[in-house]
Amino acid sequence: MERLIELSLQVIKLYEELDGVQKDLPTCGGCRECCNTPSVNIEVTVLEFVPLAIHLLQNDSIEKWLEILENVDEMDRCVLFDPHSERGGCLYHSFRPMVCRLFSGSYVLRKEKPEVWGCKYLKPALSSFIETLPNCSEMYSKLLAIDFFLAQERYPINIALKKALEYVYYRIFPAFKRRSA
Repeated sequence: MERLIELSLQVIKLYEELDGVQKDLPTCGGCRECCNTPSVNIEVTVLEFVPLAIHLLQNDSIEKWLEILENVDEMDRCVLFDPHSERGGCLYHSFRPMVCRLFSGSYVLRKEKPEVWGCKYLKPALSSFIETLPNCSEMYSKLLAIDFFLAQERYPINIALKKALEYVYYRIFPAFKRRSA
């Protein structure tokens, strides 16, 4: 459990670093359009969801979420998306994965030039901040440095969440048989 908590703390620290860089950027205001898409369109690593998995374990709801994820397919939208939620549509906004954080204000290099990586509504406003935006590649490199094994492969968001929950759950309760992900 200590190793899992250490991983979680390192990921949270990375999220806090990213939040600090993005704190003064324009925001989308929670339009939720980027979340209202099939989960296959949002790719996430298992490591990005380790903090949420630990949180759900500590709040005795990890089994509930594993059950929910058993009946989801990749064409369903993210199971954490709630169009009625006050915080950006995510039931666990403070635990949202890096891809969700980066899409609201970062850049990618295209043909050696920085290009805003964000929704169509934010791109114009973020263009004037291009020099202060975090680089997606650098942020993912930092994630890889935390745990290469858990951060090397991206999955549709619901599959990544399920794998993270299973990873945490079966390390705490190894006597339970592993379900297929």
